[in-house]
Amino acid sequence: MPMLQGYNFKGGTPELVETRYAILVLVLPSTDSRNWSYPEMDIVEVVADQVAVALSHAAVLEESQRMREKLSQQNHVLQKERQTAMMAGQARNSFQNVMSYGMKRPMHSILGLLSLFQDENMPFKQKNIVDTLVKTSSVLSTLINDVMEISAKDNGRFPFEMRPFSLHSMIKEASCLAKCLSVYKGFGFEVGVQSSLPEQVIGDEKRTFQVILHMVGYLLYINSGGGTVLFRVLSDAGSQEKNDKINAWRSNIQDNYLFLKIEIDIHGGSSMADAPVSTKTISAEKHNKDESKESLNFTMCKKLVQMMQGNVWISTNSLGFARSMTLLLRFQIQSYIQRIMYAHGDSAEQSNSYSRFRGLRVLLADDDDINRIVTKKLLEKLGCEVAAVSNGFECLSAVSHAENSFRIVVLDLHMPEMDGFEVR
Repeated sequence: MPMLQGYNFKGGTPELVETRYAILVLVLPSTDSRNWSYPEMDIVEVVADQVAVALSHAAVLEESQRMREKLSQQNHVLQKERQTAMMAGQARNSFQNVMSYGMKRPMHSILGLLSLFQDENMPFKQKNIVDTLVKTSSVLSTLINDVMEISAKDNGRFPFEMRPFSLHSMIKEASCLAKCLSVYKGFGFEVGVQSSLPEQVIGDEKRTFQVILHMVGYLLYINSGGGTVLFRVLSDAGSQEKNDKINAWRSNIQDNYLFLKIEIDIHGGSSMADAPVSTKTISAEKHNKDESKESLNFTMCKKLVQMMQGNVWISTNSLGFARSMTLLLRFQIQSYIQRIMYAHGDSAEQSNSYSRFRGLRVLLADDDDINRIVTKKLLEKLGCEVAAVSNGFECLSAVSHAENSFRIVVLDLHMPEMDGFEVR
């Protein structure tokens, strides 16, 4: 008799699976001399059929039990993986909170303090230093925000802020900081900027500044000191570029766009090719050790540039070490009319916002002394009348007095004893 299996109930027996049979043997007593009639043998065959069906059912039940046990084991593994994923998510959220409190808050405090210094009357050189510090701090703050946002969204996308900015001012600040880094690492520094570059362009100034600093840092990290860093900025409209993708990309852009090329080269000095054998070995080991990390950094930088519709590439020496990097970006050239309209709208909006805040009574509660001072100064800069307290109890006490008619209360959510949620 054919034995039934679980797959018999799922559309029939597969062709590659052989059918199993149960063989039933009826042993008659040898001493029995009776003759079995055909009807009696038919009854025996019917009983044998029933026994075979019972055996098939038992086999199917046994197979179902094995499948249930297997599914139970798989479900247990999935539950453990789910718990592991939830724990990983909680750990990531905790890391984000630590990053936010331990890095973003101090960075915002630094930016606030520097913005206060920018309003002070100081010599031109000191003002340049403060402006460069503000720009660098802003880039660092953007990097921290990128890390937080990528960790939270997991989509690998970066936000861009397209707005008009002074191209010559950005290049000057970037070259100033690049010179400081080069001199600190033992390099000379030379800069060359094409004078015919437009003054105002539209693009993401912070991202461009960030990429330039990464290029300089990458080359200084790979190469040993003693050479000269050449920092060149020019328009690429008339160059004979052999890259077909870039040419195809350039041909579809209107004439009101600037193709900016930034070249950073390291010339002369003790290059890796001229170093002694022992130095080459040590440097090669260092290069191999950090190769994966630096490759990842450059990959992220290249991805960022490509998202900005540009390109970046590296030129290497005979040993494969980077000796120069080239960045190609496009910016929309801001016309004179656009510049006037944007400046008028910006100044009108700023004056309107200042008039709204003038004379506004604000109560500020923050346990961090630096943040409290900076926030108070910034609010006063807008024209607000600010009263500052250091904890939730003082905040409630100040609000409860009838003579204190505060229109706005600014609360720090994370304060000891009584936080901002409890005060609210």
